[in-house]
Amino acid sequence: MHRLLALLLLLLLPLRDAPAQSVAEETAYREVFAVAALGAPNPSLTLAATYGLLYRGMMPHAAFALARDPAGRSAWGFAGGAATPGQAEAAALERCRRALGQLQAECRLLALDAGRPGGPAVPLAEGGIGPFRPAPLLLRRGPQTARGVLVWSHGYGGPERDNRKAPTPAFVSLLNDNGWDVLRFDRHPGEDSLYASLPRLTAGLPALREAGYRRIILGGQSRGGWQAIMAAAERPELVEAVIATAPAAHGELSRPNNHGAAADDFRRLLAGLPAAGPRLAVVLFEGDEFDPEPERRAALLEALARERAAPTLALWPEPPLRGHAGAHDLRFTLLQGGCLLSLVQAPEAAAPRGLRRSACGGG
Repeated sequence: MHRLLALLLLLLLPLRDAPAQSVAEETAYREVFAVAALGAPNPSLTLAATYGLLYRGMMPHAAFALARDPAGRSAWGFAGGAATPGQAEAAALERCRRALGQLQAECRLLALDAGRPGGPAVPLAEGGIGPFRPAPLLLRRGPQTARGVLVWSHGYGGPERDNRKAPTPAFVSLLNDNGWDVLRFDRHPGEDSLYASLPRLTAGLPALREAGYRRIILGGQSRGGWQAIMAAAERPELVEAVIATAPAAHGELSRPNNHGAAADDFRRLLAGLPAAGPRLAVVLFEGDEFDPEPERRAALLEALARERAAPTLALWPEPPLRGHAGAHDLRFTLLQGGCLLSLVQAPEAAAPRGLRRSACGGG
């Protein structure tokens, strides 16, 4: 009863649209995160993607530190979710120093939140739409300009683990670069049972349409991905696509759990999606401690892809990408991010389908 009243009160609250960034702010934003900010003519792909994609998924306060020697070799470190800017800076500098190894160079602060010391800076986002709030370090175009909006849901680690400052994977920044605004569906761990969070997620979707977003993607990690599929099945007319990375709802393999029902529950989860849409991408990993049978899930998804009219994709990367948090590995975005981008915005006939384990060089 208390949760129902809380939900009703939430829906009665006035919407506070997150303001879009102005043209001047967007110009400053692109300057902050440009490859040129790294100060090297040819930085490595890993450095450029770490700063330009992975770091932008951090929650404030965040900082990025960089060291470069005269030969152009680099080391770096970054941190997010700190209580103060000073704590974020100290953590980033310490991680950079630990990464130096034999490199003879000094670690310097490159970015603090979405700004460069003594250079361009962009204010962090405020406001929100219904139960959703902006991803603070990502670009906000607003409903009238953006291609659409991605609502990202973090995982669930039990009532004592707060994931509201968990970063988004690098491929979320990739979607942001391609025109998608990003909102977070963050939940208090003490009120994050599946059947408390799912009604809030589905009830919040119409507000996105009312705000002016024409297309909605639901995405999430672990339990966040599982509930994204459930919400899409409940309101398919509002959801364009779903991206679920390592979807899970049955606990860890090494602890008491109900994994005996996991495969059948996953089959029923997929069966709830209409054949005509939304589009669906599910990412599986070897060595996922929350997934007892990735090969069985892959087979279910491969069969579903042949039956559904809507593009349906299973990504099951080969090692070394592995583990429940495999989607947060930068290599996943560099190797498989193109498939996710194509799935959500390519014409239906050109969207990837079926099971894929190799890299997605062509999208």
